[in-house]
Amino acid sequence: MVKISETVINSYYSSKVNESIDFSTLAPILEMLEKINSGSGGELGLMESDPSFEVYSLVQNVMSYFAEELSLWEEFSDFNDKAEIMQEEYLPSFPPMSPITNSYFTYWAYCDMQFGKQKETINTILADVGLAYLFDKTVMRALTNLNSSCMRFYKHLGFKNDMIVLKDILTGETYSCICISGHKGQEHEIWYARIVSTLDNTLNYYLVLTTPYVILNYTEKHWIEFFQRRGIHTKKKGFNEEYHALMKQHPDLKYWHDYIMDGYVNYTSGCIYLTGIPDIESSKPHSS
Repeated sequence: MVKISETVINSYYSSKVNESIDFSTLAPILEMLEKINSGSGGELGLMESDPSFEVYSLVQNVMSYFAEELSLWEEFSDFNDKAEIMQEEYLPSFPPMSPITNSYFTYWAYCDMQFGKQKETINTILADVGLAYLFDKTVMRALTNLNSSCMRFYKHLGFKNDMIVLKDILTGETYSCICISGHKGQEHEIWYARIVSTLDNTLNYYLVLTTPYVILNYTEKHWIEFFQRRGIHTKKKGFNEEYHALMKQHPDLKYWHDYIMDGYVNYTSGCIYLTGIPDIESSKPHSS
């Protein structure tokens, strides 16, 4: 069975897909990353913007151009149908219009939402094209990191060296993070967010790419119990795979979107407040 990416690769130049993939703005960002790696890039907190985030933003834009350029191909009809339904139902933007933010929805649509018989994503197809046509290694690394990422629940452990320390509620792994939205939060908060690692080789930190959803009134314990009810716990064989699949590609495409809609409470410019647990209907203020 032929993958969609193989068809795209074979038609890459003749279809002029390459004309929509412009990495010309990447050069100064790569130069900054090289300075960081050489030790001459200055302090991260003094930079005008995070260079790794600039690469991720560029790659997100490229995925958008790529999906649009290929939207009329028959192979992408499944993606188009799913994306259109989700766009119309959830109207991604920002509160008060919709608690489904553009950053959350865009990364989900391009990096998580599978389509076609081989269950590909826009991200994996573009990565295959990149391997075939030798995209810059930093772009490829960003695509790989995004493919591995998904929304997860984290506990805020406070701060270390001006970084936010987040702990994955289930795995227990901790991450020193910069939150791109500017929300710093406070210890013990529960965050629902997508994080990815920096793209330089010297600074060990992560980026919270999406505006964080902060869960009110429900603690780490409540979430562990939720996952246990789903049969997901650390002592189970294949735990990591099941956990990742539930968070990244839930069988019900609307599951996590509906949780956000049903649990919405309030917002600030840097975060959105939710409450409730997905499988306890009475805990969510807007649940039917």
